[in-house]
Amino acid sequence: MPILNKFKGSSAKAATPQSEGQLINSLRQYVERAERREEGQSDTYSNADPDELQSLLTRLTSVIHKREDHYRVRLNMITEAIEVALWEMDVYEGDPVNPHNEFRWSNELRRMIGYTDEHDFPDVLESWSNCLHPEDKAGVLQLFADHMLDRTGTIKYDIEYRLLTKAGQYKWFQATGTTVRAADGSPIMVAGALLDIHDTKTKQDELNALVVRYDLVNRALVEAPWDMTVLAGDPVNPNNEFWWSEQFRRTIGFEGEHDFPNLLSSWSNQLHPEDLQPTLDAFANHLNDYTGQTDYKVTYRLRSKNGEYRWYHAGGETIRDEQGVPLRVAGTIRDVTHEINKEEIIRRVNLQMEGLLSAISEIVQGIVSVTEQAQDMLEVQEQSHKAATEVKVKANETKEITQFISEVSNQTSLLGLNASIEAAHAGEYGRGFSIVATEVRKLADHSKTASNSIEKTMQEMNERIDHILTKINSMSSLTEAQAALTEEVNASVEEVSTMSEELLSILRTL
Repeated sequence: MPILNKFKGSSAKAATPQSEGQLINSLRQYVERAERREEGQSDTYSNADPDELQSLLTRLTSVIHKREDHYRVRLNMITEAIEVALWEMDVYEGDPVNPHNEFRWSNELRRMIGYTDEHDFPDVLESWSNCLHPEDKAGVLQLFADHMLDRTGTIKYDIEYRLLTKAGQYKWFQATGTTVRAADGSPIMVAGALLDIHDTKTKQDELNALVVRYDLVNRALVEAPWDMTVLAGDPVNPNNEFWWSEQFRRTIGFEGEHDFPNLLSSWSNQLHPEDLQPTLDAFANHLNDYTGQTDYKVTYRLRSKNGEYRWYHAGGETIRDEQGVPLRVAGTIRDVTHEINKEEIIRRVNLQMEGLLSAISEIVQGIVSVTEQAQDMLEVQEQSHKAATEVKVKANETKEITQFISEVSNQTSLLGLNASIEAAHAGEYGRGFSIVATEVRKLADHSKTASNSIEKTMQEMNERIDHILTKINSMSSLTEAQAALTEEVNASVEEVSTMSEELLSILRTL
């Protein structure tokens, strides 16, 4: 009798073991008598009443039905308690796909997907297979066929899939099955159970989505998380459970727990020797401060798997009990190597810029000094030009005087000549006058010679003064050009100085 058919009938109590034994013994005696009669042996019960045999069979059948009812009630209670629906199939001639194979779906299975009875959900394979989700159907049917055709019985039928309920909603179920086989392994009968796992699956999917989201967020973040459970409030307990995230491991070049185990030493062994003790002290001080006022924020160096030391900034927060005893601590690390290197570069650039600014300031002061000296020189040249001009004027005046002296000398010489002529006319009386006239003429000649010499000298002086004025004018032009150029250079240096100060200010803000 098929398994599900055994569940039909009333829930009457089963017969007592004593009545069952009596019925079975009486029936056994009738069978033995019939066997002996067929074999020609003496039959001491040949006059037995056939109606009695029928009565015994009827009573035994009733006992069997009552026992089946008892088992059915028990099985129904169990299936309702564990929310499992049963199904079964009789395999015709060992052929899993034979169209004569008989399926039987329990009412519990029907109710799970919103149906009521056999009229609503017939006992045929299509009733179930047509409800399979399109994405699951091929895989589910393939596994069912592989399980049935595997005569070794090694392929298990245990799978999760979605079924379309009568309300039009897909729900998740877990199906299991087992097969009774003949001696050659061919299937005779397969039965199984269906378990509603929709809520569990949905929650698991949500949890998986959160895990995936958490993993993606970890990959996107520059911070790498870690976690430690503190046993008995003891931060150094060797049994404290550490958890290093994959992001943490990847940050320092490791992959997987086998490469970087969930142990404190996995991290502490990678600390730079100069940072090891300060870092561990900072961690212990944070955990041992039951007031929770000591923050865990520290910067240290960790050795990557490739042997390179890089800088990291670590921070953590601790969950404590009412007395402040640490229970669990978690935190993150962030690679700050570039930031620290940038700070060092900025520090060096600042030093160089400060030196540059100092040199520029000295250049500016030098240029200002040159400018001032050029202006002073220009003023001196103007004064020299003015003095030379005045000398030239005086020289011209002197030339006029010498010209006057020359004219006086000519007149004196002419007067001396006339006096000599008159002295000669006077004879002996004019001799003394002749001597005076001769001396006057000599004086006039000397005056003329001196006047000519003075005029010549003054002429040369004028030429030299003109040359000096030319040079002074030339120097003035050069000085003016130098002053203008110095002002331009000074303006350029001031602009460079301003740009350097702005650059320095920008670097300080980085």
